[in-house]
Amino acid sequence: MPSKKLLIVAGESSGELYGSLIARYLRNDFELIGIGGKHMSRAGVKLIGEITHALGVFEVIGKLKKLKHNMKMATEALKEVNGVILIDFPDFNLALAKKAKVFDKKILYYVSPQIWAWRKARLNKIKKLVDYMAVVLPFEEEIYRRIHVPVKFVGHPMYEVMKEELNSLGLNFDNEDLSSDDKKNIRDKFGIKQDTVITLMPGSRPSEIKRKMPLMLSLIDYFDRQKIHFIIPKAPDIEFDEETLKKLTLCGNVTIFNEQSFTALAMSDVAVIASGTSTLQATLVKIPMAVVYRLNPVSYLIGRAMVKGVKHIAIPNVIVDFMNENNIRIPEFIQKISTIEIAEEVNKMLYDNSYRDKIINFLGKIRKYFIGKEASKEVYNICTKLFY
Repeated sequence: MPSKKLLIVAGESSGELYGSLIARYLRNDFELIGIGGKHMSRAGVKLIGEITHALGVFEVIGKLKKLKHNMKMATEALKEVNGVILIDFPDFNLALAKKAKVFDKKILYYVSPQIWAWRKARLNKIKKLVDYMAVVLPFEEEIYRRIHVPVKFVGHPMYEVMKEELNSLGLNFDNEDLSSDDKKNIRDKFGIKQDTVITLMPGSRPSEIKRKMPLMLSLIDYFDRQKIHFIIPKAPDIEFDEETLKKLTLCGNVTIFNEQSFTALAMSDVAVIASGTSTLQATLVKIPMAVVYRLNPVSYLIGRAMVKGVKHIAIPNVIVDFMNENNIRIPEFIQKISTIEIAEEVNKMLYDNSYRDKIINFLGKIRKYFIGKEASKEVYNICTKLFY
């Protein structure tokens, strides 16, 4: 039995997936407890609470009881652990970090809050509370260096997850491009006969899916069912309601994947994606995408008032903005979303070869920041130094 114990805290699906990846390395050296989901549990973390998926003002209100329970359990756990790993989910995790400091616990923060977009004052709180930042976007490292917080750009864990899944299909993910033969081979495995495949990704949280699924259904209706096949990968711990499943089944040209978003993207020609980490997934396989963003109206108005100095929301766009690169940008459709406008953009990315090539080249430049980096292994190495 390891002599040291760590608390790992995530708040939603992607964070708990990242927690499971570092747990694979940590479990031989540390006893692990945490707040997470099925991935962390399978990786050897003893769960003391479950992720909430809470995002936005009204979503948080709806999960308040569960959030309070998780905070109580995590606070109790602080008495028995040697260190804390906080993964994203800043409102909860920074509050927990304050409590951890009362117990004089070392804190590693993995996946920085978006302080470059809004609530920049959190930098002062992070500087006081956090012992080490492991950041996943290349421009974030300099932000923390400027305020003298120990930091390292470790790469993005999504890269290693995608590499593992796609290599299992016989693909060499470190290659620059997936060939047309690669795409065809994957499609054949799933019995997809259409020449064109579009992946629709409505989000990883129930509230996101509720707002964006009507758009996805209308896009399916817009296109020729004989020529185009749609794939909708479900996020972990998410189930579609019966009515939605019935509509998708009746379409006849839709395949629903359980979590295999990387496989879906790899065989696709274009994707329509809810803003978030999925935009990075598409970037890593260089799939042209249209990005849609729709929050609860009140949450959106509050967020818009608070966001300062950021022109875009899609991760590849944000990266090139901060790296001061003069280049094309991924198209974004925010809040007021038109099926026809998005469909026209999709058609342009499918059939305007010059435009499609520009998008793919743009994504290739972003991809180079992440190739070859092993984020989870880097975080493990940081932990062995920080917590021993």
